[in-house]
Amino acid sequence: MRKLNWVAAFAAVGMLGIQAAQADVFFPVESVTVTYPDGAGGALWPESNLIQGPGIGFDADEPHDKILDGDVGNWVTDACGFPCDYIESFGSPIIELDLGTDRLLSEISTWGYSDSNTNGMADFTLRFATAAEGPGGYGTSITYNPEFVVEDYFEYDAFERRSFAFDQDVTARYIELVPTRNYFDDPGDGTGENGWGPGGDRVGIGEIAFQAPDDFVPEPPDGNQVEFYEIDDIISSTEFTDLYPAENLIQGPGLGFLAVEPHSVTSTGQAGSWVTEACGFPCDYLDTFDAPELVLDLGADVDLNEINVWGYAATNANGVLEFELEFATEADGDTGFGSSISYNPTFSDVELDPTIRQQFAFDETVTARYVLLRALDNYFEEPGDGSGELGRPAGGDRIGLSEIAFPIPGTGGGVPGDFNGNGMLDAEDIDGLTIASAAGSTDALFDLNDDGNVNSGDVTVWIKDLYNSWIGDSNLDGEFSSRDFVAVFTAGKFEQDVDATWGEGDWNGDGRFNSSDFVAAFTDGGFELGPRGAVSAVPEPASATLLAFAGLALLGMARRRN
Repeated sequence: MRKLNWVAAFAAVGMLGIQAAQADVFFPVESVTVTYPDGAGGALWPESNLIQGPGIGFDADEPHDKILDGDVGNWVTDACGFPCDYIESFGSPIIELDLGTDRLLSEISTWGYSDSNTNGMADFTLRFATAAEGPGGYGTSITYNPEFVVEDYFEYDAFERRSFAFDQDVTARYIELVPTRNYFDDPGDGTGENGWGPGGDRVGIGEIAFQAPDDFVPEPPDGNQVEFYEIDDIISSTEFTDLYPAENLIQGPGLGFLAVEPHSVTSTGQAGSWVTEACGFPCDYLDTFDAPELVLDLGADVDLNEINVWGYAATNANGVLEFELEFATEADGDTGFGSSISYNPTFSDVELDPTIRQQFAFDETVTARYVLLRALDNYFEEPGDGSGELGRPAGGDRIGLSEIAFPIPGTGGGVPGDFNGNGMLDAEDIDGLTIASAAGSTDALFDLNDDGNVNSGDVTVWIKDLYNSWIGDSNLDGEFSSRDFVAVFTAGKFEQDVDATWGEGDWNGDGRFNSSDFVAAFTDGGFELGPRGAVSAVPEPASATLLAFAGLALLGMARRRN
């Protein structure tokens, strides 16, 4: 079993936006959005290229030269129609950067767009907002609004870092950057008197970063840090026609996504996404071609209980919406899916947002080396041009994702008993546990008392120790009361030979609602005592009250049957 060593990952902090001692420290930028002027269209190359960060967008070591160029390393707007001045024709695009939390800022660094045309940003202004003020609160508590003017306009180097120091330190989470001039040299065709060359019909930037103060010390990771399996290889069933290659999906922590919470994706587009060929816009990819499949090789048999994915793009409908998984062991081989592992889950509602980590928990732990992911649906909506009733964006003529990862079970400090991975204990979790118990499962995911079995003992641990309530609390309101009897008898499964869940009266995990469940509740003794945490000793009358209430309920049911 191989995994990412956190110590090694922290040492390789150049990929995390946190540098080693011999280099400058840069804060990671969590996300970027650009608002384009009316009538200006959008971007030719994506805004996500602006925040690829140290080790990806630019060198983590001095002098921090830009690494990537062109459509994988730059952001640039659509054109106003060569020759023309973009900003004079349309106005300025507005770039908003989110650092994820309030940071102490003393400078901004930018990298140029191109040294062969005059589209690169020269002058710009900044505004700031704190986390409390939100992205719409620019200028509320921070009135500092600097303007940076590049005097040597002819020096539009594409790879050299430019650092602009602030006149004062600023503590902010959100930064608004507005380009106010590019290198346009009238008339824009390269014949201008400054001799700057053609261009200026677009606005472009290579990278944006914020250096931390010299005394900044990054916080070490806590003991709950999520660790991820390394993925050895990935093969796409469409690899010979894919627009962006499948290997972009397994760049992993520190490259494809941040190794620290919230594990935001670090790169999208051509350098950070996988996407198929198009069927011919507008069209539905899955109406034209077979569902694409991805086969991932984890290098050895490992325990899996969750898959994480990152969406493809928020601006089009090409992102995967629904997918299914199949598994194979090392002995089965990479074509033996379903041979020894019959578990074949389907997951839906993958969000379009490419930046966030989306977690999908398994119903059971699977030991496998190979995972097949089959894309079943994207966000295509008739007619595919963005005019559909649901308001989905245009697209769906391709299928894509930005990253795939598998967390190592037991890392990350998740909530014990949270089997569906939503960060809380709820009815879906306890119902899943009682179903597993009734089936005689030995799945370690549900074995809360570590005795090698899943049974009533695990149900008791979940409701008493983890949820801090009583056996019999069917509606999970934290108490065992007459309301719970109403709920379970309304379900109508008492003494019926039909499956029942916790919410339907199966309080001991045998799959049925019968008198044995009252015995379990009687033994726990919490009826009408209020929240469990408020009770230090259980008085005997509560059990008597429970028996009397249950007897009356059963008598009423018997009369109705007669």
